[in-house]
Amino acid sequence: MHQDVVLIKLGGSVITYKQRPLTTNKIAIDRIIKTLSSVKIPIILVHGGGSFGHYWSIKYDMHSNPERYSSEGIAVVHESMILLNHIIVKSMLKLKMNPYSVPPFSFMLGNKPILKKIFELASMTKDNIIPITYGDIVYRSYHRYSILSGDELMTMISSVLRPKKAIFAVNVDGIYKDPQSKQIVQKIEEKSLIKFSGVNFDITGGMKRKVREALRISLAGMDVHFVNGFKPERLLKILENSKTEGTVIKGKRSSTGNA
Repeated sequence: MHQDVVLIKLGGSVITYKQRPLTTNKIAIDRIIKTLSSVKIPIILVHGGGSFGHYWSIKYDMHSNPERYSSEGIAVVHESMILLNHIIVKSMLKLKMNPYSVPPFSFMLGNKPILKKIFELASMTKDNIIPITYGDIVYRSYHRYSILSGDELMTMISSVLRPKKAIFAVNVDGIYKDPQSKQIVQKIEEKSLIKFSGVNFDITGGMKRKVREALRISLAGMDVHFVNGFKPERLLKILENSKTEGTVIKGKRSSTGNA
């Protein structure tokens, strides 16, 4: 059953300067938040780590595979994500948007999501609350922790809630058909259109990871949009069902009206 919500991921490369450790892009954050403040549709937000969690996870050699990582690293990565989340939340509070931070560990049990807790995120939006969660280092099992990326959270939450739309706000105009010419693919219905070999990686997989997660979401029947987060007016157009520059990966069953 589809929930009457929109799921939006704010990419770490948009909300932070990824080449400058622990530095937010406050102008980009405030512009996106101001744009979203006018939206009447229920929203759930996810954000990446950028130069916060990403920076420290590299320093402490932490990955998405559950391992026995440094206790200090676990604490530092987690604290950095709380800090970044707090900065975004403060921007939202200034515009009276009623954000509510939800650490991803609160709806995880080992490697599986707690369905009831994820459904509660949608329930919270009915109280004019905007749940906001984020990529983080999470406890998996005895002595084992791993990075749970914001991209993975998008797939996890989408698979449970089946939102009206899933949107990735990224630092480019969309998905490139050819990374050299920077030609944007406006609509994707076949995986073969994407040249994965030309996409860069970062600690959580970069654009390649985003596209893979988006394809997984689309296979469950939901349209997934990629839009430039530095041009938040485009984000607004997607929410208004208006045409704008970007890429949409069509949901497998979207033609039936179920996505």
